[in-house]
Amino acid sequence: MKPLALLPFAFAWLAGCETAPSAPTSQTPLIPPPSFATTIANEKVSVAGSFQDNPCPPEEVVDILDGYLHFLVTAEIGETSADVTLHLNGEGIEGVGQLTGARYSVPLNEKDETTFTVVEPPTVSEEVDLRLRMIREGSLDNLWLRVTATSTVPPGTVDVKRMELECHG
Repeated sequence: MKPLALLPFAFAWLAGCETAPSAPTSQTPLIPPPSFATTIANEKVSVAGSFQDNPCPPEEVVDILDGYLHFLVTAEIGETSADVTLHLNGEGIEGVGQLTGARYSVPLNEKDETTFTVVEPPTVSEEVDLRLRMIREGSLDNLWLRVTATSTVPPGTVDVKRMELECHG
């Protein structure tokens, strides 16, 4: 017998050894799928050219020379509600005291955030108070830069209502 003539017998023999494929079985994952936040708003608000009253001794007006407030609003949307997070960080905020000439700055890694839950449909206007640490040059007390903002979802806007300095003590 020629070697090629054995080929059909070899295939028939291999086919007999194959097991029929079984239907796929559903597997329930042990770990729930990850939840991803949706970006609702991502805004930068310039604070350059503004003035803030420093109520801490010695009281003085602080001329904010440069910087931004960066707001990031995200939402993790579930079946019946959404967890909305408003994240704030100061980017390059620097100022000078008009009386003392002391330099004021918000550290680069300074941030604050708050999370609240809204029931679907997520239409809400939420006012939040956030604080960033402001360092004053020298040995005098540092301050808080308090920012009050309103986040409205939809459309996904952030409005700064108030920005003021407070004694850190």
